[in-house]
Amino acid sequence: MKLIFSATLDGRNAGTWYAVNTASRLQARGHEILFIPRPHGQTIAMAREAGLRVIDDLDLEQKSPSRMYRNLRRLLTINREFQPDAVLAHWGEDHSLWGIAKSMSRRKPVLIRVRSLDPKLPSRHPLSRWLHRRATDMIVTSNERLASAYRTRHKIPAEKLKIIPAGIEPNAWDGKPAGPKHLTDLAVPTDCPIVVLLARYSPVKGHRVLLSAIPHIRRRHPNVHFLWLGYSSEYEAGMFRRWFVEGNLTKQITIVDTMIPDLFAVLSQCTIGVVTSIGSESVSRSLLEYMQSGIPVVATDVGGIPDLMREGEFGLLVPPDNAKALADGISDLLDSADSSREMGRRAREYVLNHATWDQRVDDWEALLVSTISGAQRKSTPSTNRPSPKPTPLGVG
Repeated sequence: MKLIFSATLDGRNAGTWYAVNTASRLQARGHEILFIPRPHGQTIAMAREAGLRVIDDLDLEQKSPSRMYRNLRRLLTINREFQPDAVLAHWGEDHSLWGIAKSMSRRKPVLIRVRSLDPKLPSRHPLSRWLHRRATDMIVTSNERLASAYRTRHKIPAEKLKIIPAGIEPNAWDGKPAGPKHLTDLAVPTDCPIVVLLARYSPVKGHRVLLSAIPHIRRRHPNVHFLWLGYSSEYEAGMFRRWFVEGNLTKQITIVDTMIPDLFAVLSQCTIGVVTSIGSESVSRSLLEYMQSGIPVVATDVGGIPDLMREGEFGLLVPPDNAKALADGISDLLDSADSSREMGRRAREYVLNHATWDQRVDDWEALLVSTISGAQRKSTPSTNRPSPKPTPLGVG
């Protein structure tokens, strides 16, 4: 199959990670992929690093009428030259322009809207309704909450809606115990329970909630240590360090804002993984990585987390933006070391058996085949004429 991934996403977020991983793994199975990211930023760098063929001079996020008109003409040209079987639109602007381009084209590829980043509910605007119900052949969400929103807000039928979450790479960590050096290199103590928060430094990730919960946790577990792993976003690590000073918590928290090559060796030595988000988590890469590392999780009930987190089996769910509930959940797991370890073991076993990238790509291939063949059966001879001979695309 010939597939276009249109992903006007930016930053090292889970949506970019989902799009690039899906595209590169489908390419590895022999499908021809053309990736359209923003011209600058992390997404295009990740796509190139993954070996994807990219168009590097098209920014579909531009909203001025003249730019949108030029972008629309460019998409019509790409559709005519590349002749894709399907277009996977990962962002709202991409989806809108591709929907219009499809309606104007003689050759109409399957249009699939992919929702793996933005947790916002679908708009009830008439253009949005037309786009999703008329121009779009399939909607793929990464979690049940978004799928339910499409069923209720746009009356999307079940046959036009599919949930395909993110996956893990099972070979990323072999499960063997790691030595303490991985922690000591980060200046993390090894003689106490460690609670780890793996998240970009953004308000939506709930760092302030955990900070407020720490005094409650330390009243029951005074020797617990907290490890914050992430990278700068709306917040900088320096801002967090000032918070630690203000709260007299500098000795209780270690913060790391650089990439860790041995991430699973570090996570596997932690006692509990936490997801403290007050929103977001359409994919929740950190939850998957905690589970793959074999540690129990305390996670807020947002986004796609309830789809994966089995309450009491892999960890505990708590309401978002509730420091007391978060503190109680973490303290309860720290109180029950044996059952917590068993939760972590079950979590790792589950994702290795049910949430690998190979399984997710199997789902994608089956969906693409059925959606494309279904669209071809519906098409008439006049809308399925051979297109002019393709000419080379400008790609980087």
